Amino acid sequence: MFLKYRAGNTLMLIKIMSVVVCIGLTGGAYSAQSTYPILENKVEQKKYQQAYQQALKLLDKNEGDPRFDYLYGLSALQTGHYNEAVFALDRVTVTSPRVIRPRLELARAYLKLNNKSAAIKEFNDVLNLSPPPIVKKKVLTYISELKRDKKGIQKSVTKRLASFAIGYDDNINFGYANSEIDLPLFGVVTLNPSAVKQSSGFAEAKFQIRHRNINNKKTNTFLSANLTHRQYFKETNFDFTDADLRAGLTLNRNKNQYQFVVRDRPVFLDDSLHSNTLGLDVIARKSIGAGKVMSVSLSMENYDSKQTPLSDRKRAQAGISWDKNNGKIQHQIGLNIGSEWADDSAGEQFSRDIVGVGYKLTRDWNARNKTFLNMDYGQYKHKAPYALFPDKRKDNRVIIRAVHEWQLSDKTALLFSARHINNNSNISLYNAQRNEIQVGVRYEW
Repeated sequence: MFLKYRAGNTLMLIKIMSVVVCIGLTGGAYSAQSTYPILENKVEQKKYQQAYQQALKLLDKNEGDPRFDYLYGLSALQTGHYNEAVFALDRVTVTSPRVIRPRLELARAYLKLNNKSAAIKEFNDVLNLSPPPIVKKKVLTYISELKRDKKGIQKSVTKRLASFAIGYDDNINFGYANSEIDLPLFGVVTLNPSAVKQSSGFAEAKFQIRHRNINNKKTNTFLSANLTHRQYFKETNFDFTDADLRAGLTLNRNKNQYQFVVRDRPVFLDDSLHSNTLGLDVIARKSIGAGKVMSVSLSMENYDSKQTPLSDRKRAQAGISWDKNNGKIQHQIGLNIGSEWADDSAGEQFSRDIVGVGYKLTRDWNARNKTFLNMDYGQYKHKAPYALFPDKRKDNRVIIRAVHEWQLSDKTALLFSARHINNNSNISLYNAQRNEIQVGVRYEW
């Protein structure tokens, strides 16, 4: 088993162990008779992807058994599921604290997550177990290299992403399909052109930067900025720039993760500030089994419209979601409920109750191709009628989005996406459909 470490421009391969029987796959801390023959066989043959899939099938009934956790953790580590590897191998070090090999693999998992300080701790724990001389020598060498190269002890990670796409949108303003509408008391009225459905091709550029500070293996902080600018070939007064700015704290506690996020989202329309949304999110996630995660969230927002002050409002929303990862397929189902209330009583028609459900599918076809499918349904019930309509507005909205990603290299990918939005309202003026397609290229570094 090798660990890779880059010191300056020199790539070093450090062989942790291959000759020490007492910390091998059949170490004395585990039963000599196999309880998991298929899983063990796959690991011994280094068929780690098959071993990982087999471990997922056995996880619910065997999680917590140190032998199983070791095989599961090693398979997860070898197939890139580093967080799962950390959870499994950490359990082994708790239940079998004097077995060396799991600590070495746990250190390797921490290194894969760029948490070198946690890796050094595991290496030091190995030294405290009086390992064989050859293992002790190699571990001391590795610790020395990590400590000597301050850059190697990575305390932060920064990732950047830029993309460019062209596409077509058949309803850029989400407008009404007809230029005339029959209003109560007023009869047939000709709508302002800005309220009527308009279509255009567009060019879109995005830039994203994410920075994470790794304080220790349980705590990290992060900052992110996601900027999107869309330029329409026609109707340029609908050009927009959307900035999503976030900062937060993540706490990891065994199988639980807690996240606190503050965010700011200014939107510019035709070079003028259209709106700004300030928000606070509190999220709790819990691992509930093989590749399964449950999340609950609570969000508060303040929406400030620069164009229609009466629509300024607050929002509170709670949500729950379930994720299941079956290797190449990931499912996510979410439910949310919320309420919005206007800052000014004169804008009570903008207050509304919200209920929504969503489903997301991620499918890895192979190492280069991946498909995403999102389907969302939302119901919006307004609490007061608009001035021109006697009934309170009620909308049912469906959004379907599909994206296919073709990885050209480690850093570059082609993207193909399509989106459909259908808003069905009891007030016909707000009935609208929107279809959008685009193709683009993305670069990450």
